Parts: sequence; C-alpha cells; structure tokens
Amino acid sequence: MRRVAGLVALLGTAAFAPCAAQEPIANMTPVTDAMLANPPPADWLMWRRTLNSWGYSPLDQIDTRNVAQLRLVWTRPLGDGGYQEGTPLVHDGILFFPNPGDVTQALNAATGDFIWEHRRKMPDDVGQYFPAAETNRNIAIYDNLILDNGADGYAYALNARTGEQVWETHILDYRTGAKNSSGPLIVKGKVVSGRSCEPEGGPEACVITAFDAKTGKELWRTRTIPKPGEPGDETWGNIPYEKRWHVGMWMVPSYDPSSTASTSARRSRRPRRSTCSAATTSSTSITTPRSRSTPTRARSSGTSSTSSITGTSTIRSSACSSIPS
Repeated sequence: MRRVAGLVALLGTAAFAPCAAQEPIANMTPVTDAMLANPPPADWLMWRRTLNSWGYSPLDQIDTRNVAQLRLVWTRPLGDGGYQEGTPLVHDGILFFPNPGDVTQALNAATGDFIWEHRRKMPDDVGQYFPAAETNRNIAIYDNLILDNGADGYAYALNARTGEQVWETHILDYRTGAKNSSGPLIVKGKVVSGRSCEPEGGPEACVITAFDAKTGKELWRTRTIPKPGEPGDETWGNIPYEKRWHVGMWMVPSYDPSSTASTSARRSRRPRRSTCSAATTSSTSITTPRSRSTPTRARSSGTSSTSSITGTSTIRSSACSSIPS
C-alpha cells in the first residue's frame, strides 16, 4: 500500500527554485549552547524542544478558548518513499525537516516557501541489511549547522543556510546489522547519538558516539554491552561476549546537566541491566567515555574540541535487552 503523507502548514518536497524565500535564512542567528539549554519560546531547536525531552512549548497565544478558530495557512506534500517519522525544527522562522532516506529540507515557516533541499547519496543496497533503513526521526541544529545520522552508517553536517554538506564521519559499516534510526542530541558542542542493533551486528555494533559538531572529529564512543571483566559483565551470566545481544540505544537521547559528580559516580557503579520486558526500559549513564579514532572527511575548516562529557552530567537513551536461549 502506498503511503501518502504531508504536513499541514509545515512542509513539502522536491525541486522548487530558491527565490525570495531565502531572505529570512540570511538573517538566521547561530545556535549556541545557551540557546539549547533555554530555547527561545518561538523556537523548536531539538526533537523534544528541551534537553530533558519534555516536549512542552511555553507559547500561550493558542489555548482552549480559540483553538477552534485555527485555519489552514499552507500545506506541502512530504517526500515519497519510506516511513515518515520526522520532527521538524524551527529557528528564526525557518523550518528544517528530515525526510526518510537522508533528504533534508528548509522552508520559510510562515509561508511554506522552499529554501533548499539536500539529498545525500547512499549505497543502493543500504536497505538490504536492516529493516526500514531509511527511517529518520529527527535532526539537530548547532551554530550554523544541521546535524544528522545517515542510513549508511555516517554522521554528517549540513550548512543550515545553504544545505551544502560540511563534513561526514564514518561510525560503523551499515552491513553489520546496526544503524542510526534517530538523529543526534547536541551537548556542549558534541553530537551524541546511539544506534539500533540486531544480533548479527554483534556486541561491538551497539555503541553511543560523540563527535565535534563543527569538525566531525570523533571524541569518544562507548559500548553498551560489557566485555568479560567490565562493570555489568556479571549481569550476563555465562553468556559468551560474542552472543550478547540487545536492541541498542535507538531513540533520541536526553541530557541532564544538573546531575552531580557524586550522583553520576553512584550510577556508574550500578550493574548494567541486561534484560527487560517489552513494557520497560533501561537507561545508560555516560560517565567514563572511551576514545577511538575513525576517518573523517571534512569539507570545511573548524576548531576541534578535545573536551568530553564528564562524570558531572548524564545522558540517557532507552533500550530493551534480550538474551538468547
């Protein structure tokens, strides 16, 4: 069955020539860490608007007294193909939307006028190794960049004003049974995200990574399945390391900047949960990230950050684990 999708007063697809609609984006202000921590009321700068993923807007112009007066302003169809699960971002009157298959668009939020579209080239067989490989739930914005994860195992950044690709960095081979089905969260200039993983990917495919937002340099990655002798190993019983499976950290993470060092230290000593029911979730705290270098193809210069998220803060992403019989 063919899916037909659209966003009312939000978004559309395809080849419309850029025109006067570009004017608002020329005045777009760079997004800072302070803005992400306390977004302007009229902006929606991340998947659930704030770092704690509340998804709450402080705007109060529309309420129960006048909501029935809402009328359609404009509409565009979304891109064809794939499963539409994207959440748009809005900044300074510009709407950015992640379509399936690594297609990103920018529109004038007030008029619906097309500004730019980026269609990232992917391998033809990318959909053969993971179900719904083209799915993308969200993008992120930082400085003058739109940041996302590709269906082919790359993290990448686009120029928010032009849609041109700035950098891309390889995470893992897309043929290993793992993928990024969600985009990243930005934490102190770092692009943080987890991955969906299947049994054939093995425990090394289940990772959370962080990249420098401006350069694409990998800053750290941490596995979510412990090796023998590592903290949490005891929760897996006698299961060999290569047979340890779970579904990964596939949803968009949240971030708690207010957690204290002592609280995070206590969290890091708790055993990792290796199993859960379909109705429950477990959370992973990033307190001691490991570093690993991966190739980066940079297409613009930038300042590389060497700092990392420390034990004074916590990143969480939901996961459910399974143990083979």
